[in-house]
Amino acid sequence: MIRKALIVMPLFVLSLAACGSNADKPETSPSSTSPTPAAAVASEAAPSPSAQAPSEEAELRQAVVAYSDAFLDAKPTVGYELFSARCKERVTLSEFTGMLTAAKQMYGKAMPIKTFEAQISGDLARVTYTYDVPALNQNKEPWVREDGRWKQDDC
Repeated sequence: MIRKALIVMPLFVLSLAACGSNADKPETSPSSTSPTPAAAVASEAAPSPSAQAPSEEAELRQAVVAYSDAFLDAKPTVGYELFSARCKERVTLSEFTGMLTAAKQMYGKAMPIKTFEAQISGDLARVTYTYDVPALNQNKEPWVREDGRWKQDDC
């Protein structure tokens, strides 16, 4: 989501200068951003011989949803805690806060993840998830497990 934010932010600034406000955009119906039941999790990839346990994928999905909610709701300290150590070395909390503030202005609030697919290999994962807003969709976003917790590693 960071890479897309860096690409989208200049476009966002231009659109703010041109439009001035998002007041004319219709509000979508409220919805929950909590994880959907395991039965609703899309898993299109064929399971490998060492397929991950459902609880492992559920933990990853929970981390992805928490990060997504923090990113879109502009909760930088929450989101930054879900950042990998490697990303924290590359992006400061101040820079991250700026990106989240711009994302909140652009998208308004957290939104539910529509589809979710994870490819887990040990402590590494690639996660593809989508939203109603295609610009936010993530394709094979890197995640890493550090100290037993999944962290977003796309910086």
